[in-house]
Amino acid sequence: MFKKLTAACLISALLAAALTLVVQKMYNHSMSLESHGEDAKDDAKVIQRAINQSYKNKGGLVKLTGNKRYVIRSGLIIREGVTLELGQNTKILIDGDFRAIQLEKNASIINGILEVVDPSFNSEVIHLDGKHQFWSWERTTVHNVSIINSSGSHKGTAISLYAKGKENFISFVNFTDNKAAGFYTGIKVKVDHDEKKEGQSWINGNRFVNMTMDDCVNFIDIDSSVSIPNESSGNQFIGLQIQLSKLSKTIMKVSGSYNTFQGMVWDQHLLNDEDKIVQFTQESANNKMDMNVDVFSVENKGVQNSYTK
Repeated sequence: MFKKLTAACLISALLAAALTLVVQKMYNHSMSLESHGEDAKDDAKVIQRAINQSYKNKGGLVKLTGNKRYVIRSGLIIREGVTLELGQNTKILIDGDFRAIQLEKNASIINGILEVVDPSFNSEVIHLDGKHQFWSWERTTVHNVSIINSSGSHKGTAISLYAKGKENFISFVNFTDNKAAGFYTGIKVKVDHDEKKEGQSWINGNRFVNMTMDDCVNFIDIDSSVSIPNESSGNQFIGLQIQLSKLSKTIMKVSGSYNTFQGMVWDQHLLNDEDKIVQFTQESANNKMDMNVDVFSVENKGVQNSYTK
């Protein structure tokens, strides 16, 4: 009887030890920074260390919870395989002029508020660079993030996608249920010409779904050639809600081909009647817009672009 009891105790101890290891492993893959925030100190280094540790542990989750306020005075890089998750009302306050959040391949940011509080800010809040080669099987996501410039400057860019050089590309990334307000540019898509003329670069097939933009000078700016070697094509902007202000100049300026835009524009009467608030450039073709924009406000220098009349 004593031997059976001893064996049972030994098995229980082993199970407890195994459970402890599992819990420790789970903790390593989900790091919370609840002890930081809620003061004027720069939290950038602490957050970046947590991201780097999660990356070192082969990916995982870094949480900024508790609906707190965190201050950053230098940029964050969300490393490959890491998700930065904020509480629904957690804020990251961007204090300075720098690229705030850079996403590597398979990195994501979800929830929360990214708020520019320094009027000198003239950079990008969320930035993706095609050198990381984003493709269909990656898990990169930007979801349910409010991006606000509350400084009153109307400078900077909320979401930026950029590609230049041989085999630099961003494709099939989903941006869902996000908001942008108070910027010079809401969404900037730029594919630069490579002077070396080596290879191709592109930003194609991305989805911006249920995007709300308010009080921006320019809401959507796609800058590329009509096709290769530096193209931006087949991107979908679906479920747009665009609120104009007296400072707004363009809803969209579009290059590339087969990009689609669907949604609602509010208060066009705030702008001058002669303003061309939708511009299809000479480097555009076969783009489609289905929005309630007055036809006299559309400038079409491209080929076979279509829009609601």
